Amino acid sequence: MLAILVTSTAPHSGKSGIALALIHHLKERGMNVGYFKPFGARPVIINGITTDQDAAYVSTCCVPNLVPLEDVCPVVNTQAFVEETLATGPQDLSGRVLAAYERCSSGRDVMVIEGPDGLFQGRSAGIALRTLTTLLDARALVVHRPADYEVPDDVLTMADTLGDKFGTVLLNWVHEPEMPFVAHKVKPFLSQAGVPVAGILPYDPLLSSVSVAEIVAALGGEVLNSHDRLDRRVESFMVGAMEVEQAQRFFQHQANKAVITGGDRPDVQLAALETSTNALILTGSMEPSPIVVARASELGVPVISVDTDTLTAIEQLDSLIGHVRLHDSEKADRIRDELERAVDTDALLATFGVATD
Repeated sequence: MLAILVTSTAPHSGKSGIALALIHHLKERGMNVGYFKPFGARPVIINGITTDQDAAYVSTCCVPNLVPLEDVCPVVNTQAFVEETLATGPQDLSGRVLAAYERCSSGRDVMVIEGPDGLFQGRSAGIALRTLTTLLDARALVVHRPADYEVPDDVLTMADTLGDKFGTVLLNWVHEPEMPFVAHKVKPFLSQAGVPVAGILPYDPLLSSVSVAEIVAALGGEVLNSHDRLDRRVESFMVGAMEVEQAQRFFQHQANKAVITGGDRPDVQLAALETSTNALILTGSMEPSPIVVARASELGVPVISVDTDTLTAIEQLDSLIGHVRLHDSEKADRIRDELERAVDTDALLATFGVATD
């Protein structure tokens, strides 16, 4: 049984999406694929079981397991876990993780393990990245999101730390203007340093977008119109807190956006509606102008009223954009298609000993 541990150099690098794309690709090749996530950072309770949101989705919808859900993600970073660890000191949960992994991997050809973000996540539980690769006898597929004109020291450090447990790196979410720099500067640099690069995946705004329905759920807001358009995609947020003349120019710079502004600013709201806006978020629980709601309804733009102030709404939405939510078949298909287009999957899998004949 072979194991591919998908990790990343930093949070929000696309690790979960790459893991899911690999699972689908391996299944299409006729392999019996298992999934495991030793450390979950997004707690959720399902049928009384505390687990990780992504782990619950993958294990129930994509890789049905014959093991309990708690085995799929044996350690979850809940408030109780944090408080206990801080009170009693670092723990060694490696035994629990190994036992759960053995149950999840039984009878599988290949295991896709969704590992930690970076070298240190899970250290207080005794399951940091280096420990996991040895414990689970897995090599690492590192997902890295290049920063603008920076030397990828974090990739080099991860390769040095993991040694022979380092498999290859995927450079992910590269914006089109940065592609020449990454392809002709960063990739050769890593290759010369002995770090193999499996491929470069371009940035796709769909993958980091959220639906209007997800925004409503995050804010606990009230939808005032266009209830049938809550599936519209939002790729960015913009705050309307300026004079209307400035707002008109400002809003033209972003497409498929949600505009957050005070409920008492109909001038700014109307200016936003004359650009590519997919949702209006009105803060302060104020009654909106009928003219604004009528114009938004005409354009099919949902207007969302929230009780909070603008700053609080921004803070609540901050974690939405930039994190790929797996519970979306369109996104899952897009990631898999992009992986197969941009990467030599035969060579990638061969790195981990997976036969591709």
